[in-house]
Amino acid sequence: MGDRGSRRAPAVFDGAAFAEDLNRAGDNGERIARTARTEYERDGVPLDTLMACAEEGRDGTRLANCVKVYLPRPIGKFGMVFRIERRDGRALLAYAAFGVRHHPRGSNAPTVYEIAHKRLND
Repeated sequence: MGDRGSRRAPAVFDGAAFAEDLNRAGDNGERIARTARTEYERDGVPLDTLMACAEEGRDGTRLANCVKVYLPRPIGKFGMVFRIERRDGRALLAYAAFGVRHHPRGSNAPTVYEIAHKRLND
């Protein structure tokens, strides 16, 4: 995961939210999330991996001012959502959620987008 030459955005993580997400991630998801977090805290998130979240998703989620990355790259089954924030006069990415992007039909497990929506809007 190390495209050190690309432009990057700084990221900050909420430890409690991250730990909660790891509890539902399974071993593979946990490994992917921890690897991404280590890279993102150390080097920032590569701008060319960020995609805008739908402000209002078909599933009822509201994720205005949020971006997502697919993990593992380029189009893995997991995702991480960040809210774009301004702190101390500079823009950064604040961790909102990690999880599976889309579950099979009939699953009641929340997607990463639903987790982020709940954290950011409740």
